[in-house]
Amino acid sequence: MIVFDILFILLIIYLFTYCIYQLFFFIKAGDIEKYFEMQEKTRNIVIEKRKLCVIIWATIKNKNLDKLLSVLNMQSYSKENYEVHVVYQKDENDTNISRDFAYGAQIHNIQNPDYFSKDKAVNLLVQKMIEESKFDAYVFLGANRMVGEKYLENINKSLEDSCVLVGSKICTNENSQLPKRIKTSIISAYLKYINRTNSIVRSLFKLPFFVDGENFVITSDILERMGYVAIEDRDSELEFSLDLASNDVKSIYSPYIITAVDVKNFDFSGPNWKNKFTLFSHYFPLLAFKNIAFKEFILFLLKPNSLIVLFSYILLLFLSIYIPNHVAQKAVVGLGVFLFFNLLVSIKVSKIQFQDMFWLALYPLCLTWQKLKILINSLTMRSILNSEYEEENINSATINAVVDNGKKDFICKLDLVSEDGMRKVVFREGNRFIVTDSYLRMFDALTDMTYKLKSKGMTLKICQNCTHFSTCPDGTLDCLNGKCKISQNEILIWNGCQYFHALNEDN
Repeated sequence: MIVFDILFILLIIYLFTYCIYQLFFFIKAGDIEKYFEMQEKTRNIVIEKRKLCVIIWATIKNKNLDKLLSVLNMQSYSKENYEVHVVYQKDENDTNISRDFAYGAQIHNIQNPDYFSKDKAVNLLVQKMIEESKFDAYVFLGANRMVGEKYLENINKSLEDSCVLVGSKICTNENSQLPKRIKTSIISAYLKYINRTNSIVRSLFKLPFFVDGENFVITSDILERMGYVAIEDRDSELEFSLDLASNDVKSIYSPYIITAVDVKNFDFSGPNWKNKFTLFSHYFPLLAFKNIAFKEFILFLLKPNSLIVLFSYILLLFLSIYIPNHVAQKAVVGLGVFLFFNLLVSIKVSKIQFQDMFWLALYPLCLTWQKLKILINSLTMRSILNSEYEEENINSATINAVVDNGKKDFICKLDLVSEDGMRKVVFREGNRFIVTDSYLRMFDALTDMTYKLKSKGMTLKICQNCTHFSTCPDGTLDCLNGKCKISQNEILIWNGCQYFHALNEDN
């Protein structure tokens, strides 16, 4: 039991250290008003109009792209001082007409499969831009974000020589459904709270900030020095942030560079814990040779989120009650008082209203549910690819389908997967697997699968691909119903029958 005692003593020390660390931030938050006063004075004397390049990564899934480009085209910032470039992934089954320009933006259609990853495609354009040396700074913006008409003007006012700026975000909602409204209120309350208790305070302390791949700015000299950006996912953003810091480049938070994200697109995912510890181990030897800001940034990797703090304390409290001889009750009670005191101080400095306090109290529940969804979806996809899952899994359904390989028909399995509101299809036959991209509609996912099989000389014999099939709109986005012109029966798009006649065959 000695090991048991040591582990829980370390956990108590860890949480006490976290409380002390947070308390320093809450005390510093008292200077936020002075920070804004100083910012307003310095920002208003900016005269230089820097040349900005806005880079957006987009795919067919980004339905918000044209709306975003329209707003960027109507910025208060003079048009001769900025350009908008869209790196557009042109999927194999994308039937939309390719565009070279839209709403004043230049669109770069990436069709080479070797550049289908976000980072590869974006860096291909970045290298070209660096060589041309046309711009003073580069703005990386997500296609699912929305900005105001002064977005670029605020960036220009916030920019300094040789810097990286990470913007702020707010949550919006275009859906009138009650669950969406509740979720929006919870996320908005959390963003207000974290903005004043952490994000702005890091700027006051001049501490680095993790890069947001969908809203950050980097000056041309820093980009040329780094030679790349990494914004593929949360892990890539974390690695890039640490690489910047290790090269003595601080990525500073700016509350003026604001983007809005719809609640349906709000990303609750974070860097993988395994990746965090790997990076911590990699950079730990450098702590002796770097400045205090870098040391804090590396140790910040060990900072727990609200769920870890909550569940860790509940665990300690439970053990102190049922195993009092091994977990000191006074220490656990003292820790609880300290945590509660920190919470009260943080609420005071955050200046959130009473109704926001109510929504903020629900954030741990919301975060727990979202993390569970991410975990379930990850495990579901992993088990499907390993063919080790049970077919009654609620996140997927498996059907038998007929495929013609040009010589004969054979039976395959199709896994119809729902993942975070997106649809995906997995083809399984023997040891072969084919996976589609994610789509809003199952119809589009099946179309993608049909195309992939056709490229391999196979025909997927489902009703959706039959000339006798007609869709029956039911008012939902994911329309799955149809009707057979031969049997006159109502059917689903993935059904099949003896009347199948391929759409591309002559009647």
